[in-house]
Amino acid sequence: MDELERFKREINLAEFAASEGYDLDRRESSRSSLVMRHGDGDKIIVATDEDDHGVFFSVKANASGSIIDFLQHRQGLNLGQVRKRLRAWLPVPFSFPAAPKPRPSLPKPQPVGKDRAALIAQWHRFAPYAGGYLEGRGLAPETVAAFADRLRLDERGNTAFRHDDRQGLAGWELKNRGFTGFAAGGSKALFAGRAGVTPDPRPALVLSFAGSLSPEQRELLAHVLTKHPAAEVITATDNDAQGEEFAAMVEASRPDARRAKPPKGKDWNDAIRP
Repeated sequence: MDELERFKREINLAEFAASEGYDLDRRESSRSSLVMRHGDGDKIIVATDEDDHGVFFSVKANASGSIIDFLQHRQGLNLGQVRKRLRAWLPVPFSFPAAPKPRPSLPKPQPVGKDRAALIAQWHRFAPYAGGYLEGRGLAPETVAAFADRLRLDERGNTAFRHDDRQGLAGWELKNRGFTGFAAGGSKALFAGRAGVTPDPRPALVLSFAGSLSPEQRELLAHVLTKHPAAEVITATDNDAQGEEFAAMVEASRPDARRAKPPKGKDWNDAIRP
C-alpha cells in the first residue's frame, strides 16, 4: 500500500481535525457522520467512505475530499508538505518515541457512500426554518419549535423535513404551497422528531413516512415500533382507504396500537387548518 493510500485509510480524519482546532458537535453528529466546528467559523462533515477512506465536506466553503485535500484546503500545503505533516500520524510498528504528544480520541464514523456524505453536508448548508409555510397549514408555533432541529429551508425557500434511517440522515421531503418533492440523491426513510421532552408533558416520538411506503420504509418502521414495546402507539393516518391500510400495517407490528382519526376531512391538516 503506497503512502498516500495509508494516509487516507489509516489516519482518523476526525482526530486529525480535532488536533487542528475543530470541536465535535455531538448533538448534530451520528454514527455515520461527525459534525465538527472551528473557532474561525468553519464547519465540516467527517465521514468514512465505503473504501475506508476518511472524507470531509466543508459546509461553508466549496471544499471536500480526503485528509490530503483537508490539509490543502485549510493550510494551502503542497503534496510534499502534506506528506511531511501526515507521516507523524501513521502508526509505526516497533518505534519508541520518547514523549508522544497526546491526541484527541474520537470515533471513526461507520462507512457510508460518498453520495450520502455529500447529502449530509448539503443538509447542513440549509438555513434554519424561519416560519411561514407550517404556520399557514395551522401548526402552532410551539409545535413547530418542538421539531426545529428536523426542519430546514432549502435554497429555493422550500421547507425540508429530514428523513433518517439506521445509518443517519438519508434525505428530506420538500414542501411548499402547491409543491411536494424529495431530495435528489436521497432516499425516503422516516421523519422522526421528539416532543414533550420536558418534565411536565409525556415524551413522544413522532414519525412520518411522506406518503406511500417503500419496502425499506416498512422494515424501518416495524423496527422502530418493536424496539419500544412499552410505548403507547397512536396511528394518525389519513381517513381513507390508504390510511386504513397503513393503520393495519402498524397494527401488524403493534396490535396494541390505537387509531386516531381526524374529526373532519381527509387528514389532520383539514382538522387544524383555519
